[in-house]
Amino acid sequence: MSMKESLLKKLETQTERWSKQIDSLRADAEHKMAKARDEQAEAEIQRQFSEKVQQLEDRIEDARQKLGEVRDSGEDQLKNLRERIEEWLPSNTN
Repeated sequence: MSMKESLLKKLETQTERWSKQIDSLRADAEHKMAKARDEQAEAEIQRQFSEKVQQLEDRIEDARQKLGEVRDSGEDQLKNLRERIEEWLPSNTN
């Protein structure tokens, strides 16, 4: 597998993980909201959920931008790009 293919795979895999985390958060929030005792509790659950989802969506958007960079880069740019991406990715994907 080439360096470019490897980077693309890492970014795509991490993007999928973050998407699954969003789905899990949504399910968890729905479950917690169903058990919430009042509107204030629901609002707090929604706020916490929204913050976490926004963080993950921002990471997914960053990953998509990096995917584009990798796809558009030449071999001479890949080493630097790989270093930046591997520093950016969570340690469990490197």
